[in-house]
Amino acid sequence: MVAGIPNVGKSTLINTIAGKSAAKTGNKPGVTRGNQWIRLITQIELLDTPGILWPKFEDEHTGEMIAFIGSVNDLIVNTSELAETLGKWLIANVPACLETAYNKDSEDKISGYQQLADAIVKVRGCLRPGGEPDYEKAENILINDFRSGRLGRITLERVSD
Repeated sequence: MVAGIPNVGKSTLINTIAGKSAAKTGNKPGVTRGNQWIRLITQIELLDTPGILWPKFEDEHTGEMIAFIGSVNDLIVNTSELAETLGKWLIANVPACLETAYNKDSEDKISGYQQLADAIVKVRGCLRPGGEPDYEKAENILINDFRSGRLGRITLERVSD
């Protein structure tokens, strides 16, 4: 049986082992809706299961980290708050990845979330009709760039002293 939290690649692992696209995959939680048996050879089968999360996280930080990587359905998360929390975390912990991705032409360091949002709007052309900045689009870009690895290999957990 292959089990784990949502959106970590359980079905992808099974497809790799099976050598074929036997289990449905997607880049969001909830693609696997029920248990699915995948036959590898006559006498060996794998059980692909939907991801499971505990009903309540012990601390808010754990819930945020799980949401950052996309293991919580985006329909139940406030995307604006998630993007701001992620942006602030990235600024505090790995600012170089943001400088590389969104601040290519500027000598100023990204030091706050609003400055990050403005940099994304500028670099990625997030404009509404009339030239108004589209911060909602910039928020989605930040989240998607993080989840897709476009910002680089980033570890959310740190070894404590």
